[in-house]
Amino acid sequence: MKRLLLFFASIFQVVMLCAQHNRIETDIFGNLDYTSRDGKYTATLEKNIFNDLVFSDSKQNKVTLENKYLAKEYAGILGDKVRQQRLLEELIRENRRDEGYQARYAIDIFGSLIVEDNRGYKLEKGTDIFGHDHIEEQVDGRKTSVKRNLNGGLEFTDGEMSASLKKDIFNKWIYEDSLGNRFQFGANSWEKLMRRYHNDEEILMYLIDQFIFY
Repeated sequence: MKRLLLFFASIFQVVMLCAQHNRIETDIFGNLDYTSRDGKYTATLEKNIFNDLVFSDSKQNKVTLENKYLAKEYAGILGDKVRQQRLLEELIRENRRDEGYQARYAIDIFGSLIVEDNRGYKLEKGTDIFGHDHIEEQVDGRKTSVKRNLNGGLEFTDGEMSASLKKDIFNKWIYEDSLGNRFQFGANSWEKLMRRYHNDEEILMYLIDQFIFY
């Protein structure tokens, strides 16, 4: 029992030491301010008038998490300082070695997730009017997308490359791509893939890795 108490005491001392070296304080407006041990790096997590959380630091990095995004992905965080502190620490780890990076996380009027930065990256993830998921990613003008068509099949595009995974009229799964690959899966093969990858989206990603990005 004594050893256990000494162990927890040592852990507590380490935590207190880390807290002393890297300070996170709450200012008079309720925002969180971080200062590194040497005082050379600072960061802030601030709630603006729109109830967005905005991260900024001394390296001109800025990440805006809009209110609708917070409600969907971090429900309740605006009233929880402990979770806000964890978020601040995560954003510091992701951004402190960068400089001049700006990003925005939002939910648009259709309920789609939008992630956009100042370096030519954009991600859109949501559902269409039929309830099918779709993902579209853009990097330096090059678009990559995965969506489900009206018949329930999956379609992938990346620049000029494309691939699809769908059932034929005989209820057999078919994979095809723009490199000329075409495979029909028997029931046993498909069952093995489903056991390993759990759903058709993950199976398509596996096949793309094997036959397009190999």
